[in-house]
Order: sequence, then structure tokens, then C-alpha cells
Amino acid sequence: MDANNAALQAALKKLRAADWFEAELRGFLASFPAEEVESAISFLRERRMIDDSRTARNLVERSTGKKARGSDRLRQEMLDRGAPAEIVEEALAEQETDERERMHQALAAKFRPEDSRAKAGRFLASKGFDEDAIEGALDRYFESSESSD
Repeated sequence: MDANNAALQAALKKLRAADWFEAELRGFLASFPAEEVESAISFLRERRMIDDSRTARNLVERSTGKKARGSDRLRQEMLDRGAPAEIVEEALAEQETDERERMHQALAAKFRPEDSRAKAGRFLASKGFDEDAIEGALDRYFESSESSD
């Protein structure tokens, strides 16, 4: 591996800040010569510095609390970033918290029992949660908060 590979240096700089899917990293490196890009990608893959499965799992795991997002939105975000569909589906299937729990976490992180139910509903919808499930999550959150008074 040529240490002067400009594509590798650019990729390493990007990877310092966050995980990237291989496809999006390739897009970022598109202005470099193809052989440099291939060499850089091979180098990074061999050292597991890029790993689409790990990146997908990390994105799903970080989708909790105020940063919680619905499964459909997570799926679309990862696909838009170039993640292979089978890896996205595996990561979503492996997630430890179900969508109902993630909605509750999002509500508890951002809202108090006396806050507006309508505002909480709009917040969940903006996070890409299933619209059919939002009403039930609001009922559970606001009713459980009222019963604990």
C-alpha cells in the first residue's frame, strides 16, 4: 500500500469522524483515480476500518432516546447512504429494542406528562415511526404518566 495514496488519506480523514458505508465512501472518493480508490478500499476493508454490517448495526443501536427513529426511516436512511439491502434488513432484525420501546424512549427523553400530546405525536411522526403505532404509544405514555401521579 502506497502511503502517499491520496484517496486513502482522504478516506482515513473521513473515517475519523464517523462510520461510512463502502458505497458512500466510494462516492466521496469518485474524483480520485480508480486504481487509487480500489487500493484504498481494499486496504480499509482488510483492516475492517470499513464494514457495512458494523456501520448498519451501529446506526440502529444509536437510534434510541431523543435520537430514536422508526424502522422504516432507519431502513430508508441506510439505503440512501448506499448500504446493501440485505445488511440493512439483518441489522433491523437484530435490534434489541422494538419500535414500540424506541417510541417510548423518545417520548420519555423529550416530553413530560403535562406536555402537549399533539406535539408529541408530531415529534414521533417526524422521526419516521409507524403512524398506526403512534396513537398507541401516546396512549401508553400519557396514561402511564397520569396514573403515576
